[in-house]
Amino acid sequence: MKINNIWSQGQLFAFSGLDGKTDYKNDFTGILSGDRIGIKFFTKIRRELAIVGFGAKEFQFDCVLSDCICANSDKGDLKIVFQQRNLVVGSMPKDAVATVFAEGLISVEKVSDKVTVWNDGEEFTALAVEGDRFGFALGNSLQESVSLAEKGLEIDLEAAVQSKLEYYARYTLDDEKYGCLYSKCVSVMKTQIYSPEGRFSGFWSTPDRLPHRALWLWDSVFHSIGHRHLHPEIAEQLVLSILDTQRENGMIPHMASPYWNSEITQPPVIAWGALKVYEKTQNKQFLKKIFDGNKAFLEWCFSNRRVDGDALFAWNTEDNVKCRCGESGMDNSPRFDDYKLLKTVDFSCFMASEMRAMSKIAAELSEDFEIFDRRFEEIKNDINQKLWDEQDGIYYDIEADSGSFHKVASVASFLPLFAGVADTHHAKRLIEHLNNPETFKAPFNIPCLAKNHPTFGTDMWRGPVWINYNYMISEGLGAYGYTELAKEIRQNTLEIINHWYNLTGTMFEFYDSNNVLPPSKLNRKGLPVEPYDFKIRYQSIRDYGWTVTLTFDLLNEFL
Repeated sequence: MKINNIWSQGQLFAFSGLDGKTDYKNDFTGILSGDRIGIKFFTKIRRELAIVGFGAKEFQFDCVLSDCICANSDKGDLKIVFQQRNLVVGSMPKDAVATVFAEGLISVEKVSDKVTVWNDGEEFTALAVEGDRFGFALGNSLQESVSLAEKGLEIDLEAAVQSKLEYYARYTLDDEKYGCLYSKCVSVMKTQIYSPEGRFSGFWSTPDRLPHRALWLWDSVFHSIGHRHLHPEIAEQLVLSILDTQRENGMIPHMASPYWNSEITQPPVIAWGALKVYEKTQNKQFLKKIFDGNKAFLEWCFSNRRVDGDALFAWNTEDNVKCRCGESGMDNSPRFDDYKLLKTVDFSCFMASEMRAMSKIAAELSEDFEIFDRRFEEIKNDINQKLWDEQDGIYYDIEADSGSFHKVASVASFLPLFAGVADTHHAKRLIEHLNNPETFKAPFNIPCLAKNHPTFGTDMWRGPVWINYNYMISEGLGAYGYTELAKEIRQNTLEIINHWYNLTGTMFEFYDSNNVLPPSKLNRKGLPVEPYDFKIRYQSIRDYGWTVTLTFDLLNEFL
């Protein structure tokens, strides 16, 4: 069985809602340490569970999964299992010592020969050790943490490991090149899933568990596209959970937890993603819920995100140099540097795409689809008449007050292919840019910003490659008959993600379009920090949600 067995700093270690109840308010999630066998848990004061001191000469990891780690050495075996949402259990090689390192003011109390407690006044973590066994638990009181850690010593560890491995054994790919990457995807996708809680009536997902913890609108759609290959019924719930956040006026916030939500929205892609899930489930009840909820959301967009009544859409922007347009998902794109109100290519194309998808859903449900067809044509006409620059051969945003082109070419400029609004002439000119080394042709296609833009570099939306845009644009290319170019982009995406996975053991938020710098070295609204610590500064986030799920979808498509 091909299985992920690369230990690397920053990889997620978490308890999945697929295995039992999770708790958003008391999430006990860790990332792997880089300098020793340790897991840093992001409680209010970080605690690191570390296995030290055994000095093995021969050491080899058998598996490094999101909730199960196994290794063998000349000193004996190592096993670490996430048993329940606040309990980690395991066994150690001979001479090894299990200990905890805490960062900050914290009291340490040895409550028995077996148990030590680390207490910051609010959270209690207890480490119980007996022989080669250990249990590490989080509780809201000393008694709760101690009782749970001691319970961990009694767990049938072999059975616990076997239970975890049986899950991964169900989802494997017998391929020499991509088999371990496939396993890595399955492992990370498992961490994304929270159990029902608060406003969420079913399973819901988060981009990466750490540093993000809440649900995000378009992320959840991209997650469902990958999860449909594992658990189609859960993929449905991931999309429906977005509607659990919907307000009475139809608005859907871009981010929400079981107990709070944001005040802006995010790219509308719900119907597009739901159709992909429906391909697997053929569940019309799911489709009907999506149709009703998304129809209200799209009406809200028509009422609240247009400027002067035409069929073009404008994002909400803010005067924040590091995130002028979080609503678009392109936080720091130079498209928004001037802080001007723009009628945008991407929002308008996402709306056009949703009109097409809603028309298909309506037809499937025997509902009125003509209204969506009419609106698609209206948006299509305005995009082509107002956002197309014939001289440059590309689509641009326009400034709302003057109607003049806002000449920042980005991956958003290619979304008319994804939305099906470009004509054959427009498509041909766009392909010229994708093949032009001065604008968008790169060792790793497609850079998110034209290479000849003065701000082009390695900072987030200013040059790196984002997998969601590669996915959407290549889908559009295929629809326009450019199947070889679409295949080339998708294969290039898989190869480079796999390359860096094999070197680092993880999958990243974005990648260097020149494919020179490791993703961990790329800027993210500032210089990267070593060792990796998102408490100091976010970097190209590791084990990132839609990179994983869309890669998984591509692997299923090609292999």
